[in-house]
Amino acid sequence: MVASNRTPGGGAPKSLLHAMTLGFETEFWNDGCESETLARAIEHGATGATSNPVLVLEAIEANPERWREETRRLLREHPTETEEGIAWRLVEVVATAAAKQLLPLFESSGGARGRLSLQVGPRIYPDAKAMVAQAMHFSTLAPNMAVKLPAVAGGLEAIEELTANGVYVNATVSFTVPQAVAVAEAMERGIERAKRAGRDTSKLTPWVTVMVGRLDDHLRDEAKARGIDIDPEVVRQASTAVFRRTHKLFRERGYRAKALAAAMRSHHHWSDFIGGDVVVTIPPSWQEKFNASGVEVVARMENEVDPKVVQALRDTFPDFVRAFEPDGMAPGEFVGFGAAKKTLHQFINGYEKLLAFVRNEMLPLAPKGKE
Repeated sequence: MVASNRTPGGGAPKSLLHAMTLGFETEFWNDGCESETLARAIEHGATGATSNPVLVLEAIEANPERWREETRRLLREHPTETEEGIAWRLVEVVATAAAKQLLPLFESSGGARGRLSLQVGPRIYPDAKAMVAQAMHFSTLAPNMAVKLPAVAGGLEAIEELTANGVYVNATVSFTVPQAVAVAEAMERGIERAKRAGRDTSKLTPWVTVMVGRLDDHLRDEAKARGIDIDPEVVRQASTAVFRRTHKLFRERGYRAKALAAAMRSHHHWSDFIGGDVVVTIPPSWQEKFNASGVEVVARMENEVDPKVVQALRDTFPDFVRAFEPDGMAPGEFVGFGAAKKTLHQFINGYEKLLAFVRNEMLPLAPKGKE
C-alpha cells in the first residue's frame, strides 16, 4: 500500500506520513518547535512547524537546562528588562532555532514550504493594533517565519492588515466553518490591498487552522453537561464534516488560503483528510501513533460524511449547526464559542507558566531555612 504512493524521484517512503507527502498534495507539519522531534518530523516529510505558548513551554521543558542557561544569558544582557520582556525574547530564541531547522526546505522549495508559525501573545486577542505590531516584529525574525493570530473579531482585522503588508499568516483559535470563511475573506481583502500597493503576492499562501479535535471535545462536553446519550462515533465525525466543508468551500470560492487541521484526537484527524490540498499539523506523539497504525494511505478527503450522521449532529447540538453552516456565527460571536473560550484560557495559562519559568530565574527563591 505504501509503495503505491511513491513518486518519481521521491524515493521509498520511510513511514505512512512520509508516504502521504510523496503521493498526495497533503502536507504534514510538526505540531511543536522542540529541536529533536522537529528533526525527526522533517526526516519523515514534515514541511513546516507550528507553535503556541503551550508548545513553546513544552520545548523548554524538554531541555530545561539549555533554556535556563539561555534565560540567564538574556537576563545578563538585558538587566532592566521585565519578566514579560525576557519571556518574549526567550520565545523568539526558541522560534528562530526551529525556523533555522526548516530553512533548508524553505530555500530548496523557493519559499513554498518550510515555515515556522509563531503565535502572538494570547492576552492581546481583543487588540488588533497590538497584534499587528507584534506580528510585524515576528515576521522579521527569520525569512521563513509565519505568524499565528486568533480567528476572533480583532484577529480578523489584524489578519487583513498583515496580509496586505505581505506577512504570511496562519489563523488559530478556529474551530468552525464560519470562522474559516471569515478569515479566508479577510486574507483575500489583504491580498487585494497588497496587489494595489504593488506588492508581489504570487507566492503568498496563508493558512486557516481548524482545531478539529477541540470541536469534538466541545461537543462531548456539551453532551455530558446536558446528559445526552449519543454514539461517540457520531460526535467524532463532527470535525471531519466541518473540515471537509471548509476545504470544499475554499476550492469553490477560489480562496488563496489553505485549510490546516490541528488538535489531533484520533487517526481520523489525519486519515480522513488524506488527498486534499491541505495541511495536517501533528504532535510528535501522534506522529508515532499514526505511523504505527497500519491505516491505508489512500485519498479520503472527497468522501462525504454520512448525511444521517450530519443530521444527527444537527438535531442534537445547536453548536454543531453554528460550526457547520458558513453563516452559523457572526465574527462578534467567535470569541464566545465554547471551544474558543476554553482554548484561549489554555493558551493564556501556558503563557503564565512561561512567565513563571522566567520569574524563577529572575527571582530565585532562597532555600528553606535561609530566609
